[in-house]
Amino acid sequence: MFARKMLSTDGFGSSLARRALFAVHQVTRSEQTSDGLNWMKTELPDYWYSREKMIHILDFPGSLNRVGGMDHWKADAESARLLSGTVRNDHV
Repeated sequence: MFARKMLSTDGFGSSLARRALFAVHQVTRSEQTSDGLNWMKTELPDYWYSREKMIHILDFPGSLNRVGGMDHWKADAESARLLSGTVRNDHV
């Protein structure tokens, strides 16, 4: 995925989609969904407000493991799928 490239306060770098991709990178790197979830809660001041949107964003790359020819996305797709479930089940 993108790691920290383009993670900024301008344009795409500040978008919810870009932040979701970085959270997926965190999960892939550490193999712990809690790392992605904790990063989002720390770095997104509006995490609870954005939670439903984040789930929808994560669902897309999470579905790539079912698409032929996307084997290079397999680890990140699995991380996105797991992180989506973790965010979906996160409650106050």
